[in-house]
Amino acid sequence: MIPALAVLLLAGGFCCWVYYRREFAVRGRFLLTLARALAVAAVAAVLWNPDVSTSSLDAAPARWAILDTSPSMAALDDAGAPVGESAAARARALAAEGARVLRAGDGGAGSRLASAVTTAAEAGAREVVLVTDLRVADPVAVAAQARRLGVGLSVDSGVPAAAPNLGLSRFVLPASVEQGRPVEGRIEVSGFPASSGPPASSGPPASSGSPVSSSPTASSGSPAVAGRPVAVVVSVDGSPRRTVELLLPAGGGTSSAEFALDAPLPPGPRRVEVRLQHEDAFPLDDRRIRIVNVGAEEPGVLLASFAPGWEPRFLLPVLAQATGLPVRGYLRAGPDRFQPMTSDGADPPVGPVDEAALARLARRAEVVVAMGVDGSAMEFLRRAAPRARRVLVFPVDDSGATAGGVAAGDPQEGEWYVSGLPPSPIAGELGGFAFERLPPLSGAMPLLDLDGSAALEVRRGAAGEPQPALVLRRDGDRRTAVALAQGFWRWAFRDGEPAESYRRLWAAVAGWMISGPELVGGAGVRPAAAVVAQAASVAWTARGNEGGELRLIVADSAGASVLDSTVAVPASGAFATPPLPPGPYRFRAEPWSGQAPAGEATPAADTSSGVFEVEPYSGDMMRRPVHPSELTIAPIRGRMDRRSSRPLRTLPWPYLVVLAALCCEWTGRRRAGLR
Repeated sequence: MIPALAVLLLAGGFCCWVYYRREFAVRGRFLLTLARALAVAAVAAVLWNPDVSTSSLDAAPARWAILDTSPSMAALDDAGAPVGESAAARARALAAEGARVLRAGDGGAGSRLASAVTTAAEAGAREVVLVTDLRVADPVAVAAQARRLGVGLSVDSGVPAAAPNLGLSRFVLPASVEQGRPVEGRIEVSGFPASSGPPASSGPPASSGSPVSSSPTASSGSPAVAGRPVAVVVSVDGSPRRTVELLLPAGGGTSSAEFALDAPLPPGPRRVEVRLQHEDAFPLDDRRIRIVNVGAEEPGVLLASFAPGWEPRFLLPVLAQATGLPVRGYLRAGPDRFQPMTSDGADPPVGPVDEAALARLARRAEVVVAMGVDGSAMEFLRRAAPRARRVLVFPVDDSGATAGGVAAGDPQEGEWYVSGLPPSPIAGELGGFAFERLPPLSGAMPLLDLDGSAALEVRRGAAGEPQPALVLRRDGDRRTAVALAQGFWRWAFRDGEPAESYRRLWAAVAGWMISGPELVGGAGVRPAAAVVAQAASVAWTARGNEGGELRLIVADSAGASVLDSTVAVPASGAFATPPLPPGPYRFRAEPWSGQAPAGEATPAADTSSGVFEVEPYSGDMMRRPVHPSELTIAPIRGRMDRRSSRPLRTLPWPYLVVLAALCCEWTGRRRAGLR
């Protein structure tokens, strides 16, 4: 109490000092000072937020009813009627008895009632009745809030239980697969078959079950019975492709099965849906959706060789082992043809690609490795990977070296031997490097201006002045390595120490490049998840657009625009847009810097597009109902005997006082000639 009074006195003193020392002496300044002091005092009181008495000692405690409107309330009871209708009827009956009804759980996010209990208590409630099906996501928080606020808590017993229900509790599918490879997934079914209902109290479900068989045809929908198989139909882009049958455990639990779509899927984003073929009380958990990108795996490391050479054959396996990221390699085989290669020597799963496809892969890669870079290849890198934050460049001339931000001269022929390891970010990884036993390099390029760290030095003919053969540069989050010599593959070609030195050198370079801030794969702008839960905000990642603005356009399945907005991307590169109704959507995003000139289109390299889906699935019925005793709290008698009170910030009159005082002061200042 004393600190609050001291704050009020200081606020009033400041108001008096302003009007009697800083303002002109005008008529009526005492009233102006009083108006400002009253506004400041009201704001301070709201921040203090004391409890204010709202009724007499002998008044009955205020009674509130919280109506659960979460998705599980749409389930059917044994009579075939929605549970929510019975709950609404009970809420109306409580309202007729004098209770105030508060809805909670709207929007499909689940039964979270703790905030509703807090709202009721702050509004003066002393007895709260929960009208719910007991599938509450936060029962511990609900009981804790009721105890902390001294609120009596009980559960209305007039809400019928839902009929037995089964649902798809889990659907696992890879985000992307290579073209020609089978799509493998896993399905889990949970719930209570018709022969067994849910228990009265909560507890961990018994996990059991195993796959029975797979069949190419779907079974007709029928009520699921414990001990009998239930069919799950797997569809791709709306066409059934496979049916998986699972035995259902008795008494509730989980049954799981793995499946594979052996027939190759066409390239591009494919919508894979699994659906339970049965009838139960809650259809919103009988269907799950995933989007898998076929032939569009996000390459963690992309190696593109623009000139023939041996280096890719030896470097690709080292990068795959050192980074642990998916690695793809492409060798130029023609003017507009790049032949794929794999890190394990196996036949590549995809065929040749053109320059446009290679550019798309480069924009999605975490690390771009460019070999044989000359002037034309440098222009390709500028167009294809303008925002790449990890680049390893093997130039063949001075113009290629500029692609890595290094100024170098033309290559000098001869044999160049490693002469030392100067201090660098990777020097600690190269301790004991046996450089005196390494074969010579060739075609070293003299460095004109060192902007970075020299990680490896060479001498021509084992004599002369040393010069850098490998430069590491760091510019903010961007890390670049430039190899100013050729022929590193000669080390890997020999067994023993030379091959081990080759592996250690490039593993250290790769480790340095991928260290630091977490890398975010993917081109430009995309949803954080290809499938978004209903009633959830759509989260986005905007790689390379941090601190800028984007124009984001989202259209539904009919092509109608549902969102066309300019978004300011924060420094984290992550932002969110409002929830969307269930259904498939397409998006397009492009950098925005004001009105684009007429007839000038945004470069394709800066435009991101794709698909995502908001699925109607709800796992609310997968939650076991809690026992009513867990949500029954006796009110604190000491608080019940006192006057009924509520926090000051929940009352309207403090805000009215602030507005009235400010309006009076503003009017008085204008009439007195003050600004």
